[in-house]
Amino acid sequence: MKLFTAALCALILWILQGVLYHRFWTRGLSVSLAFDRSYVVEGGCGALKEVITNAKSLPLPIVHVKFRMGRHLVFTSSKNFKVTDHNYRSDIFSCMPWQETRRSLEFICRKRGYYTIPEIQLVSYDLFFSNHLVTSLSSDACLYVYPRVIEAQRLALPFRNLTGQILAGKALIFDPFETQSVRPYQSYDPYRSVNWKATARTGELKVNVYAPTASWQVMFLLDIESERIWKDEDLIEESIRLCGSYSQLLIAEGIPVSVHTNGRDCLTHRCGVMEAGASRKHLQSVMELLARIEVCEQAVPMEQVLEQLTASRPHPSGGDHLIYVLISPGQRRSIIRAYERLCAKSPGSQWILPLRPDQKPQAAPGSQFTLIPWEVPYDYSQTS
Repeated sequence: MKLFTAALCALILWILQGVLYHRFWTRGLSVSLAFDRSYVVEGGCGALKEVITNAKSLPLPIVHVKFRMGRHLVFTSSKNFKVTDHNYRSDIFSCMPWQETRRSLEFICRKRGYYTIPEIQLVSYDLFFSNHLVTSLSSDACLYVYPRVIEAQRLALPFRNLTGQILAGKALIFDPFETQSVRPYQSYDPYRSVNWKATARTGELKVNVYAPTASWQVMFLLDIESERIWKDEDLIEESIRLCGSYSQLLIAEGIPVSVHTNGRDCLTHRCGVMEAGASRKHLQSVMELLARIEVCEQAVPMEQVLEQLTASRPHPSGGDHLIYVLISPGQRRSIIRAYERLCAKSPGSQWILPLRPDQKPQAAPGSQFTLIPWEVPYDYSQTS
């Protein structure tokens, strides 16, 4: 009789705790995932903050926290994750009543991109491990991995050519109604430039330095197509790095930059476009756009993008001027013709041509642009 009573009590306890856990195990249970920063540069390190809270009196002996994120974010710890098409992670927690547990998971960013963790899956059990309890939570964790910055020395030649063109254009015509600064008089200065107030105040002849009437902008045209039988992603990634690094140098000089690409933005699923700007915030927007570009087979042909720009003529109004910089590994005759038509009214434009050591430039420099070959070694992605 005692044995039967003990068995009956155990059965009732087992049923009650099963019902209790089934109904209340998610109450007061929260899990949050957040990256420790909003962006990381390609090749850098970051950390994922993992917090699990059990705000109730019911203990959870085991809670599995499972999620997936991009395969190019590689955890430095070799435990609890598996990399296939994504990076799958499974962590185990023991959550006592009214307890909060925090972990920091360090990782290395192997490739540019926009990475998200859309969902968190939780798996737990009751006290006797007889009931399998599963639920899912949404997550808004996201991380930008900016393209790696190319050394300024490698970009010195195209940057010097472009800024020389801009400075030469700025020096042609000045606005007599906008004074930029005042400097000492030189023998070649006209007397109409003398600032008589400054001269009287200092006792020496001073002349006005006038601001140029024209402002200059640079539009990057980024092509992510590959002409090889297989898609050469290293050439494409180098093109994206060139666009980001070149933009950074120009914005540092106060030159407005815009971007048009035939690559699709992973958020809008449209060709990436960034209007002109020269602020630090604008540079951040450019880098975020470059991080979001998808390298896929559905890229719009670059010729089509160039022809649309030629038809719309996106030149700034007034006395402003626009210089184009095409970054494209493609050497099709159709791209050359389309770019020549676009640059017809923009002398000084450039074409930066990423290519492999065994490739030769097939495109000849046009009358309206300068062709700059940019060699990308086959082992570049492993050594740089």
